[in-house]
Amino acid sequence: MNRRRIVTMALAVVAAVAWLGSFAGAEALARRVVAPGAPGQGGMINLPHMVNDNAGNQWRIYQGGWLQQTGNMPLYSQGAMLTINGAQPNVGQNMARLDPESGEVVFENLTGNGVSVTRRILVDRDKNWVRYIDVIRNTAGREQTVNVQLTSNFNYGLQGGRGVSDPRRKGQDVGWVGQTHANGMAVVEVYAGKGTKMAPTVNGQPQNNNVMAVLQVPLKPGKEAAILHLHASAPNLEAGVKLVEGVKEKDLLKEVPREIRRLIVNVARSEGFVGEIDVLRGDMLDVVELKTGDQFKGTLKETGFALETFYGPVQLPTDRVVGLMNVGRFRPRQLLITADGQIFGGNLKKQTIDLQLTSGQVTQIPLAQVSRVGYRKRDGEKEQEEWTYDKPVVVMRSGERVGVKMPAAPLEVVTRYGRVSLKPESVAAVVLVSEEHGAHEVHLTDGSRFTGLLNAEQFDMVLEAAGAGGAEQTVKFQTSGISRMQLAGKVAEQDEATPTLELTNDDVLVGTLQGKIELATAFDTISVNASEVKTLTHPPQTVSDVTVTLWDGTSLSGQLQDQGLNVALLSGAKLKVPVANVVKYEQPQPQPSATMVEKIKEFVAELNADDWKKRDRAQAQLVQMGQAAATVLKQVRDAQPPEAQQRIDAILKELEAQKSARPAAATAPAVTLPEAPALIDN
Repeated sequence: MNRRRIVTMALAVVAAVAWLGSFAGAEALARRVVAPGAPGQGGMINLPHMVNDNAGNQWRIYQGGWLQQTGNMPLYSQGAMLTINGAQPNVGQNMARLDPESGEVVFENLTGNGVSVTRRILVDRDKNWVRYIDVIRNTAGREQTVNVQLTSNFNYGLQGGRGVSDPRRKGQDVGWVGQTHANGMAVVEVYAGKGTKMAPTVNGQPQNNNVMAVLQVPLKPGKEAAILHLHASAPNLEAGVKLVEGVKEKDLLKEVPREIRRLIVNVARSEGFVGEIDVLRGDMLDVVELKTGDQFKGTLKETGFALETFYGPVQLPTDRVVGLMNVGRFRPRQLLITADGQIFGGNLKKQTIDLQLTSGQVTQIPLAQVSRVGYRKRDGEKEQEEWTYDKPVVVMRSGERVGVKMPAAPLEVVTRYGRVSLKPESVAAVVLVSEEHGAHEVHLTDGSRFTGLLNAEQFDMVLEAAGAGGAEQTVKFQTSGISRMQLAGKVAEQDEATPTLELTNDDVLVGTLQGKIELATAFDTISVNASEVKTLTHPPQTVSDVTVTLWDGTSLSGQLQDQGLNVALLSGAKLKVPVANVVKYEQPQPQPSATMVEKIKEFVAELNADDWKKRDRAQAQLVQMGQAAATVLKQVRDAQPPEAQQRIDAILKELEAQKSARPAAATAPAVTLPEAPALIDN
């Protein structure tokens, strides 16, 4: 080959390389492909933004944050489209911001009906899914329930689909999987984490090409909430269902900033984390991780853990402990994590960790050099995501979660309605640290909630965990150090028959009015039995004026002679509520008057008459009385003979059918426990 030909070929290669380089540079500039979750160059990017995952999918993110899938047989044509309060958020420009630390595409300052929205979108190459976190702020200046609608459209019609149920909450779904006509490939939509209290309503129909999920998010003025959702594809329907069932909360929340994580309302906090640190666990062997990052594996030889805490000495047997970690920058302390998710914080008396290496040598590792310690998983042990707190537990401001036995003494609470003595078993939880106000939030098992102050400087409690030799361990919790105290834990479900008293400051009492109400009307003072009141409303611009509706529809307006209403809660506590604090009282099943009660009892007696005509006539009369008779019939049923009991059951069934045929009434306000705060913040 002559020299001239070699030079010509070299120049051609250089030109081709230069051309390919410029093309690749332009293509990279257009796509801005950055590995999600890894540090990279941030800044503003043009749209569409394109990212490839490890399954061969290419995901394109367009203006406003909706996504599209491209490649061979792409399933998503328009995914994760967001509608807020019936309208799509306004988008100002065809650009977004690329977060240099997380690789998320961030759309900021989207505006909608009474809200502003920030969308954070991450294409996870390893998981082959797209994760969205939509942060919604209420800008309406009033409390509102924000209607959030997520819609995905597909290139191929759906052969069928199914919701994926939440294993921790019966009757609700966390996701949806649809099988398409594209060789049976499936679209995968995850709308909530397992165990969440905010579940979506999902509508995906076969022979259609879209799916829609709706969530209702209550928001106070100026407050924020975030919705997390995933979008992916799978080879078939069953693979898609397994994908949803296998999603763990710690994967959903991986590398999500703390300030964003605490806003997410449709994913329960993963208890596999202490703060931002994952709880270390061994597989076949126990593990000790040093602050240098080195890990020693073998068998831990500790016989127990003696911990000195600020609420007293605590002893834990090794078979209850699953992990240990050192936290705190200036004065480190140890956290012991138990198999049921409890966390004890303090200083270990023993300053070494004894570990037998696989070689047989036992080494003593100085505690000051240890970062984390993890035991191997034991047979029958629950997964970290299944750790629950259905027993009494005290959550400290410093993050500890300490299981305790139910206190014996009542809880004394000072409220705006006076001092209240509460049986511990009637208390679902008391939240002592609230973002809304400085008072304590009391949540009762009957659904009542109100603010007040616990009238105790400390609480003497017995730990649920036994000490050495099975002895009880008594500790003293300072009230100022408690973040949340959960006792009974569960709140009764409320329905349309639940009597409620709505008060100012968002307090809700679940119970009934007691005694007599003296109402000074324009012409006379009317005495009313409180049990006969169906509704009582108090105009906010007045002090003592009310409007009362009785069981028979009678409506009275006037001024209450007594400025307080006597209330008996379903949980047993009694309060006297100032009229000035009342917004509305509703008793869906008021008691009829004494005269009417006697009349109903007369008809009930005839239900067992010898003459069948009398029995039929009495039954018809009771049905004609309507809902007023239902309360009395339920009260007297068990004392009646079999014939009368059968007829009462038939009457109640007919009255219930009549009520169902009417337009649905608003149910009682939902009262649920707030999520527990983040564990540790060092």
